Amino acid sequence: MHPDEIERIAQSQLPLMNPVTPEMIKRVGDLAAIREDAVIYDLGCGNGTLLSLWHDAYGIRGTGIELRKESAAAAKRAVEEKGAVDQIQILEGDAAAWEPDEQSDCTVAIGSAFIFGGVVPALAHCESITRPGGSIVIGDRYWQSASVPPEFAVQWQEIPTEYGLVAAARDLGLRLRAVIRASPDDHDRYESAIWRQCIEWLDEHPSHPEREEIEEYLCKIQDEYLVYGREAFGWALWIFGKDAE
Repeated sequence: MHPDEIERIAQSQLPLMNPVTPEMIKRVGDLAAIREDAVIYDLGCGNGTLLSLWHDAYGIRGTGIELRKESAAAAKRAVEEKGAVDQIQILEGDAAAWEPDEQSDCTVAIGSAFIFGGVVPALAHCESITRPGGSIVIGDRYWQSASVPPEFAVQWQEIPTEYGLVAAARDLGLRLRAVIRASPDDHDRYESAIWRQCIEWLDEHPSHPEREEIEEYLCKIQDEYLVYGREAFGWALWIFGKDAE
């Protein structure tokens, strides 16, 4: 089974594909000083939940880019149901290759840094398409300690320490404005939702020829999380400001 199909089974039905809540997303918008008619770019927008929430809360205009066909379709439906097609567009494609016509007021990459090769290059890309005086929101994993067991560090070389990420942001001329951290309960809820999606698929496909691959994937992600992920990884939303010229 193709890895994209496994990911679709595991996560496509989740409204938020990260250990965050709608309340956290709204709080991020407040901290990023999102205003009415602000131009928002959501790179790897998933099911479009952030854009929908911010449209309701602030009346933003925005573009979401999502490579996964099913998620992009879900995001488009969400926008249509809100009657927001004139304010929000969803594009199916590679966010790393997308070139906007104008710079944003706020660029968001939540759980999508892998598209760019890691959190630090994602931050650099977001900075390049955000106007002076704008904001950048990055949401992703980080090592909770610099003393990471080598067998873990080599598997996740693109993940920084939190200090390393902030240092890279400063090198880009960005200023850390705020951070919102996912709690252990947020992590447990998110991981459990993924497990539940896999188990439901297994229950619904008892004779599927590739069933064993989902079984193996489920055991693998559970082991990774329980053995070291919960202790080694943190997950946070960082809000950075780009100085006005």
